[in-house]
Amino acid sequence: MNYYIVTTTVFNTLIKTNIKYMHPSNDGTKRIIITSDNVSTPLNTFATTTALSDYTFTNNSDWVGDGTGIEESDFEIGEVIYDPTIDN
Repeated sequence: MNYYIVTTTVFNTLIKTNIKYMHPSNDGTKRIIITSDNVSTPLNTFATTTALSDYTFTNNSDWVGDGTGIEESDFEIGEVIYDPTIDN
C-alpha cells in the first residue's frame, strides 16, 4: 500500500476502487489516502502508517481540529473502508 496526501483535484483523477482509505482535510482541499496506485504528484508521501499518523498529530488542525490526530490503528485496511460511491 501507498500512503499519501493529495489535493482534492488529484484525488478526483484517481481510480477510486484502488483507494482503501480516505480522510478529507477540514477545509476540503486535501485528502489523506491509502491506495495500491502510485501517485505521481502527491503533496506528501509516507513510508508507513506510523509516519502518517505522526504527521496528523503534528498538523492536527488540518485533519481533526480537536488537538489530536488520526491514530495509526485507524489506517488499518479493513477497519475503515473507503466507499467510492460516496464521491460519485
